[in-house]
Amino acid sequence: MITLQSRLIKKSSLQKPALIDVTRDMGAFEHHVRAMVGDILHRQETPEDADSLHVQYKKLGLSDYIVGSMEQVAKGAISAAKEALALDIKTKVQRIPKIEAQIKKKTDQLNRAMNAKAQLAARSRARKDKELPPPFQNPFGNWVQPKHYQDGSLWFLVGGIHKKRPPQKYSSEYLFEVQYLDLRIRRLKQEIANMHARLHDLKGRLERLRREQKAGIVHICFGGKAHLRRRNEAKTPKEVEAWRKEWHDLRRRELTLVGRKDSKCGNWMARYDIATHQLSYKSIRGRQVVIDGVHFPHGQQLVEAAVAAHDIAIRNKKLPLDQQVEGWKPGPVTWSIRDCGNAFLVKCMISVPADPHLNSCFDEGCVAFDMNYDHLAVAELDGKGCLLNHRVVRFRMAGRTSDQVNNAISEALEQVFRQAAVANKPIAMEDLDNPDKCLLYGNKKANRKISEFAHGRMTYLAGRKSQKYHLVVRAVNPAYTSQIGKLKYMRQMGLSVHEAAAYVIGRRAMGFQEDVPAELMHLIRKPAIPVFHLSNWAALYKATKKIPTHCFYRKLNYQEYKTAAALRKALVK
Repeated sequence: MITLQSRLIKKSSLQKPALIDVTRDMGAFEHHVRAMVGDILHRQETPEDADSLHVQYKKLGLSDYIVGSMEQVAKGAISAAKEALALDIKTKVQRIPKIEAQIKKKTDQLNRAMNAKAQLAARSRARKDKELPPPFQNPFGNWVQPKHYQDGSLWFLVGGIHKKRPPQKYSSEYLFEVQYLDLRIRRLKQEIANMHARLHDLKGRLERLRREQKAGIVHICFGGKAHLRRRNEAKTPKEVEAWRKEWHDLRRRELTLVGRKDSKCGNWMARYDIATHQLSYKSIRGRQVVIDGVHFPHGQQLVEAAVAAHDIAIRNKKLPLDQQVEGWKPGPVTWSIRDCGNAFLVKCMISVPADPHLNSCFDEGCVAFDMNYDHLAVAELDGKGCLLNHRVVRFRMAGRTSDQVNNAISEALEQVFRQAAVANKPIAMEDLDNPDKCLLYGNKKANRKISEFAHGRMTYLAGRKSQKYHLVVRAVNPAYTSQIGKLKYMRQMGLSVHEAAAYVIGRRAMGFQEDVPAELMHLIRKPAIPVFHLSNWAALYKATKKIPTHCFYRKLNYQEYKTAAALRKALVK
C-alpha cells in the first residue's frame, strides 16, 4: 500500500456549494470517528443483544459506505496507538539497563575520587602528627599523574592523556583536593542522584504503560498533543479564542473514503475521471461534490492504472485471450481529502502489484549502504563479494523540520539508487526495524531525530525508490556489522568504519559468512563452532569496545597479546 499526494487545490477554484459540502463532511466525519473510537474501546460494556456499531451509526442517517469508512479509520487510529504504546515500552526497556550501566560507571568513578581524598587526608594527618606520610596509591590510572617534590610532597597533572588539550597542573596536594577532587565528587554525586531519579521515573512510567497495555487503554489526541499544550500559553481572552478556533479546525480537517476491491474504480463512494482529472463523491447529505484539477505530480500513472483496473477486468471477461488488454488486478482505491488552510490536499492510497521487471539477482553483486546520523556509507560489490568502490553521501538532520529531513534523506537515497541502477545491481541495507541502534550515539538530539523519524522514513523511502528504479531492497540483520568491518576490512582496504560496515552488509545480503580471523581467536574465552557464529563476534565486541577505532588502522600483531585485557592496556594509553 502506497500513498500518493496531489497538487494543492485552492479553495477559491471550487464552487461555493462544493466547498461548503466538503467542509461540512469533514466536520461530521471526524466527529463521528472520535465518537466511534470511544464506542469501540468500551464495546465490551454494552449488552450482548445490542445492535452493532455499524447498525447504530446507520440509524443516524449515514450511508453504509460512509459508516464503513468511519469504522476503518477509527480502528486504524486505535491500532496505531497500540503500536506506539508497544514501541514506547520497548524503548524504555532498552534504556533501563543503559542507565544502570551509567550509574555503575559513575559510582566507580566516585569511589576512586573518595579513595584519593581519603589518602590525601591520611597524608595530611600524618604530617600534622610529624609522622612519615603513607605513599599515595593513584586510583585514576593515566588520567592523573602524581609527581614528587624533593621533600616528599606531591603535585599533580590532570588530563592531557589524548593530547587534545594541555593537562591541568595543581602545585600542591591541598589545591588538588580542593580545586579538583571536591568539585569532581560533588558533580559525580549530583549526576548519580539525577540518574537514580531518572531511573525511578522511567521504571514508574514503564510499569504504568504495561498496566495500560494489559488493560487495553490507549491515548489518542485528535488535533495533536503539541497544539493541545499551547492552550496553557494563551493568556488573554483573544488568544484563547484564537487557540480554540485553530483547535476546532485541526479536529475537523480530513475526510477519508475507504475503497473496496469489488467496486467500480475501486471505491463505491468516489469516482476519478482519468481524462479530466476530476474527483467526485457523494456527500453525507446526498449531494454530488466535484473537485477539479486533481493531478498527482508523482505517480499519476499508478493512480490511473489502479482506477482503470476494474473496467479492464470486466472488458477482458468478454474478450478472447489473444485480445485481452493488459492491466492491474482490481483492488481498493482509498481517497482522502485534507484541509490545508486555503487549499485542499487529495491523497490516493493504492496497492501496487509486484513488479515483474524487478531486479532481485545478487549473483552479480549489489550496492549496500549503512545509515548514520549525518551520512550514508555506500559500498559496491561484485559477484564474488569483492569491493569495487566506496563513497560517503552526506546529509544534515540537525536543526531541520521533518519535511526538510525527509527531502535530505530522499536526495541521499536517490544518489545511491542511481548508482545501483547504472550498475544494474540490487540494494542491500540494514534492517532498521530495531530502535536499539538509535541509542548508540548518546547525543539526546541525535537519538530523538533517529528514533522518531529516520527508521521508518528510511525504510519507506527505500521501498518507494525500489519501485521507481525496479531494484530489490534486501534488509539484513545489522548485528556486529561495524565490529566485523573494523576488525577485518577497515585497515586492509583503507575504509572508514562505516564504509566497512556497508561492505559487510552487502556481503551478508549476498549470503557470505564472516569468519573470525585466526589471529583473533585466542582473544575469545570460549569460541563457538562454526567460527562465523555471531557469538564469537559478540565476544570480540565486548573485548575491544573500549579501544578507540583509530587504533585499528595500525598494523597489529595480535599474537603478542595473550588476553583481551593485555590488548586494551597496550592500545589505550
